[in-house]
Amino acid sequence: MNKVLYFDLIVSILLLITFYLAKKRIFFKKVLIITYILLTLIYLGWRILYTIPFHGILNLVFSILLLAAEIGGFALALIFYLLFLQKNTRPKHSLANLKDQYPSVDIYIATYNEDETILRRAIVAAQNLRYPEKSKLAVYVLDDGSRKNIQKLTANLGAHYLKRETHEHAKAGNLNNALAQTTGDLIVTLDADMVVRTNFLEQTIGYFADPKFGFIQSPQTFFNHDPYQFNLFSPDNLGNDQDFFMRNIEEQKDRFNATMYIGSNAVFRRTALEEIGGFSTGVITEDMATGMLIQAKGWRSRFVNENLASGLAPETFADLIKQRDRWARGNIQVARKWNPLRVKGLKIIQKIIYLDGIHYWISSIYKMIYLLAPLFFLLFGIYSLNASLQGILFFWFPAFLASQLTFNTVSGGKQNVLLTNIYETVMAPYMSAAVLSELLLKTQKKFAVTRKGFNSKKTYYNLKLAAPILVLLILSLASFIKSLLILGSFIPFAQPLNSIYINLFWISYNLFALLIASFIPFERPRLRKAERFLANKPAKISFPSATKLTIPGLITDWNELGANFVIDHPLNNPVNASITLSVAGHSIQGKVLRYFSRADKKFDLGIEFQKLSSKNYTYLILQTYALSSNEYIEVTHKNNVWKIITALTKRHYLYIRKVNDD
Repeated sequence: MNKVLYFDLIVSILLLITFYLAKKRIFFKKVLIITYILLTLIYLGWRILYTIPFHGILNLVFSILLLAAEIGGFALALIFYLLFLQKNTRPKHSLANLKDQYPSVDIYIATYNEDETILRRAIVAAQNLRYPEKSKLAVYVLDDGSRKNIQKLTANLGAHYLKRETHEHAKAGNLNNALAQTTGDLIVTLDADMVVRTNFLEQTIGYFADPKFGFIQSPQTFFNHDPYQFNLFSPDNLGNDQDFFMRNIEEQKDRFNATMYIGSNAVFRRTALEEIGGFSTGVITEDMATGMLIQAKGWRSRFVNENLASGLAPETFADLIKQRDRWARGNIQVARKWNPLRVKGLKIIQKIIYLDGIHYWISSIYKMIYLLAPLFFLLFGIYSLNASLQGILFFWFPAFLASQLTFNTVSGGKQNVLLTNIYETVMAPYMSAAVLSELLLKTQKKFAVTRKGFNSKKTYYNLKLAAPILVLLILSLASFIKSLLILGSFIPFAQPLNSIYINLFWISYNLFALLIASFIPFERPRLRKAERFLANKPAKISFPSATKLTIPGLITDWNELGANFVIDHPLNNPVNASITLSVAGHSIQGKVLRYFSRADKKFDLGIEFQKLSSKNYTYLILQTYALSSNEYIEVTHKNNVWKIITALTKRHYLYIRKVNDD
């Protein structure tokens, strides 16, 4: 046993040294990846040859399921590290590549039931895109809800309104209807909540100077806080859960011409779409299939990794589950209708990458197996691993440590193992059910639009939706307590005592994620009707009263509804006073809603805008949601799990104390 511990110590030291060197040199990152692969292959070989229990049918079944999950997880990891083995260095293209031969561009804003406030932002931003020949730019609102108020809004804003009498094939059918009625050389697809930045076309259209380019994809980013950020009280510590895929994985897929079309923020060549018969139909995720089929025809794609359009993330846990359920089912449907392995024209590596994207959703089943395996052993004596503690330490521990360090290295601080484990644990019960339902029952679930721009004054715990997480949490806690009682010789246990240790480790690991996951369904009020954007803009306010007082100050955050204005000197109760905000040549009417002093001896005025002119509204949209990516300063998040736990604990303590005081 001592020799095994010495071996683990030496391996750990070597891995940690390589881990720190890999932060500075790409060579050591590759060494770490290769080491992880070799150690995991050795571990899996040991698992297959020596650890499967053949006594007892339940033991055998669960052992095979756990082994299958481990092999499946390793297959996903192999593709992941293949993507990140080298950095994407494909060159950028600019409008200069077009040599003043600018194509016509149609912008499709697809909508079904989105609020008028949300659509107005999207339309105004699209109409104010910078483009050398604005006469070649047309904005179309594709309203599958056939709403008169949206038709009126579109007309008032000078855009084109399209609707259809029938609504087959949901969003894909809506896009194809527009494709048949418009003539632009290029097509921009936008979801209704996505607001394009003013330089969107400047950063994307230049690629089409090369006649081989079929589509360009930019990432989806979000200006509101998703349920993880909001419900865990961690908007400053935690990024959107899609950031790593949208900004890092998509960029690395681009190395192999396998960038996935993600339904919005993309530009298509019309002829490329026409060659595949338009946007793919018959599945509830038309985006993935559309991009894949275009690439299969030999067209090139490119991922432009800039924040060129932002929208609204789901704002409740229920809406998040609804969205991911659609994505999971849609990927299974795509695999059934267009199995990447059978799609002619795709290169081998493209087939593998697309198959990996589908496989990712199946991995939710693996996660459920990981969550259940130690429970079944400790509570019911069903074991999935027939191994000694010595064997586990010798074969499993080096592979496990290598996997943790390698992932943290490759993710470059944008993601980490603990956070990934939390995300996967939260989604596992729901996504595994969706995948199994789609695989086994072939459900005909219709396209479900994710609710956006949701406001609520309620605080509640979504107990019904949280039930699977809570059941797993309770069973894991019971298993944890039982394992401690067994180790303390308080209760008997039929299996070897050494088998407790590895299961206690996994129970503790799972408990950590389940405990945090149990807070995600805790919904609290979202009172703002629109998100605020940070600013540092000099301005003046004037009071149109007898005093005609004008005060200089600084706008520190704002949107189309109002602003926070900081001044140096106190005022005599300005609440409810009418004011005029003067900024960059614009005079905006408003009212003071709140006024309070700050710790730095300055004063905050909360201003609500009133009777915005079209000119002022457009100015505010272009300075906030649609601010050029060259000017917009992106907020970076450390994704530090321990800071998230600290914030979560502190804020819930304060919340409980407030409730008790009330």
